[in-house]
Amino acid sequence: MSAQRILASGAAALLVLIVLAIITHDDGGSSGTPTTTLPPVAAGTLRVHVASGNITLDGPVKDAGEKGKIEDAAATRFGKDNVVSNLAASATADSAEWLTKVMPALPLKGTGFGPIDVAVTKTDITVSGRVPTAAAGKNLLESVKDASGRAVNDELDIVVAGAGGLLQRNIDLAVKGRTISFLTGSAGITKSGQKVLIALAVPLKAGGSSKVVIGGYTDDVGDASANLKLSRARANSVKVFLVKRGVKPARLIVRGYGETKPIATNNTEAGRSKNRRIEFTVLGG
Repeated sequence: MSAQRILASGAAALLVLIVLAIITHDDGGSSGTPTTTLPPVAAGTLRVHVASGNITLDGPVKDAGEKGKIEDAAATRFGKDNVVSNLAASATADSAEWLTKVMPALPLKGTGFGPIDVAVTKTDITVSGRVPTAAAGKNLLESVKDASGRAVNDELDIVVAGAGGLLQRNIDLAVKGRTISFLTGSAGITKSGQKVLIALAVPLKAGGSSKVVIGGYTDDVGDASANLKLSRARANSVKVFLVKRGVKPARLIVRGYGETKPIATNNTEAGRSKNRRIEFTVLGG
């Protein structure tokens, strides 16, 4: 090959590299937030998408003031650097300021959730994605319903993996839609709460050797140390009841979390009611 042909070939290769560099060059205007492929939705749909500690906001809102409030609430929950907003003010859009009340219920990174999508149209609100437990899904759906004042379509799936995942699913299905309630200010389980635990004992006894954490939670009313003691006492009452129903005590681990780890706001009675809860978490697979 002649020197001229070698030079021409090298020049062509260099030109290709320059073009590729121009195409892929980041001019510093991007936020650095990882991009994700979002589920498709119809035009005009307001969408909130949460994944791995990031939130993406898309679609029409009523005005610029509402847009700012939603973005501020998202930044408070997830951190400003983890928010991507494509919201657009539109005079024909319905008010979406209720989304600010939903933000505290949207999952943070490391909480066992998969990607979560809230799609809002003129006629429907649909919540889809993957949740760690049925209780977690129920709390999310109720938060959206309470804030929006509208019916919500449930398209959530429970994350299931291995024998532990199967037990977790069976526990969640046994408890789904029901509350383990206690006498006011007491660790005594109400009759309705006992009925839930009777149903729960069935999958627990069939769950092999998997250990299950019984977690007790309260709202933030009253003294924090007293709430912590009450949450432990209630979780222990649940354990005692289940052991009497044939579940091996070594498989049940009692933990009280008091008023920490709220799943809803403590500023309303509805939110406080959600925070007063018992959760069951299977350890291992």
